[in-house]
Amino acid sequence: MASSPPTIDERDANLDALQAAVDEFVQSERTRLENEVKFLRAVLEARGGAPDASQQNLAAAGALTQTEIDAFIVGG
Repeated sequence: MASSPPTIDERDANLDALQAAVDEFVQSERTRLENEVKFLRAVLEARGGAPDASQQNLAAAGALTQTEIDAFIVGG
């Protein structure tokens, strides 16, 4: 814990660093999920279809990702 509050410049730098970390996390998760979706679609096509399952998996993965992002940003 700091002995004195941060200056405005330090605070702004901390917020910029947090925003950069969030942006990097979002991009890496988006890439990971897009790759997973491609894989799952390939598996479904190889099994003969089931396009609804693909959409349900994508929606569930999106909801979980949003929950993780919210927890990361809020800190809890």
